[in-house]
Amino acid sequence: MTKLRIWSLFLLLLGICSCVDQISFPLEKADTERLIVSGLITDGKGTKRIYLSTTTAANRPPLLVNGYLTQNDAPRPVQNAQITLWRAGQPLLGSSFQEVRPGIYEYELEEPLEGGISYFVEIKAGGKTYRSAPQVMPSISGEDQLSFSFERARIADNPDAAQLILKTELTLPQVTGEYYLRWSVEEAYFWDLTFFPNPFNKPPPNCIVFAYPDPERITLVNGKVLNRPGGKSTQVIAQRLVDQSFLSRHYFMVNQLSITKEAYTYWQNVREVVNNSGSVFDSPPAAIRGNVSNLNDPKEVVLGFLEIAKSQETRIFTTRGDVPYYLEKTCEYIPGKRYDQYLPTCLSCSAFPNSTEEYPAWWFKD
Repeated sequence: MTKLRIWSLFLLLLGICSCVDQISFPLEKADTERLIVSGLITDGKGTKRIYLSTTTAANRPPLLVNGYLTQNDAPRPVQNAQITLWRAGQPLLGSSFQEVRPGIYEYELEEPLEGGISYFVEIKAGGKTYRSAPQVMPSISGEDQLSFSFERARIADNPDAAQLILKTELTLPQVTGEYYLRWSVEEAYFWDLTFFPNPFNKPPPNCIVFAYPDPERITLVNGKVLNRPGGKSTQVIAQRLVDQSFLSRHYFMVNQLSITKEAYTYWQNVREVVNNSGSVFDSPPAAIRGNVSNLNDPKEVVLGFLEIAKSQETRIFTTRGDVPYYLEKTCEYIPGKRYDQYLPTCLSCSAFPNSTEEYPAWWFKD
């Protein structure tokens, strides 16, 4: 078995900023590389993002990186692809995705997508044409009422780990029949960089970090099973260890997604594998069928899922006063401690894979 790492828009994808986590799972090397497609197309205006890469193969040639040939099993980005969004069987005018980084394609949606209309994505790459299965944009969603609590529990080798529990008290839609919901949770927090007191030193810049607090959690609701129009349902949507990031405002952006039955089944299968194994995709993912296919070769195995979903975002934040525990300032300046003894994340905001020195526009508006 060979460990592959796949971008997690395959898992959560997609988030508000360009945060990307990684998923590990074992997969036998195939004779040929397989296309990996992941993305989330929501109804609201804004940036839509699709990720393209390929798996490893037994005959994969070395990759030239910085003048050196390297052989590894990591997915490689698919570049120079053409991607368009289709509406009701016709390409949406001006819907061509642009490659912003290798294997990452974006499209700025200026008008909301309509509920009850069928959409799919067409991808042209490597001389082949792929399409996601058409999905009707859902038009039903619930209402989230977010809350958090701080608790202590055994986590790994720590018998008394402090953690935050994030929940939603969901008000179910006033309908009967089938509807399907899932949640994606992203966090944003201020990180205190180390300030070295010196008459010639300036204070360190702001550092805002974006991440997924609980990327392997998959929370799903099947309205047909609950069958309680307008009722309440409490769901745990994220858990996270408490650390220095809670010294100031710590935001959680909760994205409730109203998804199709096919997407619900897909995430159910992924969750079953996660729960049974204790690690993401501990069994071959080929058993979890996605919804993208080669138009001219339906037998070709394509990994991943392109999701069409109605989105509803809610935010909640904690402050230092909410945390009932002592918080260690891991980046605090200590006289006599050498510069190279500080963690990289104490010295530079860029040490975090997804960070910025600018506050988001909504930061102080809640």
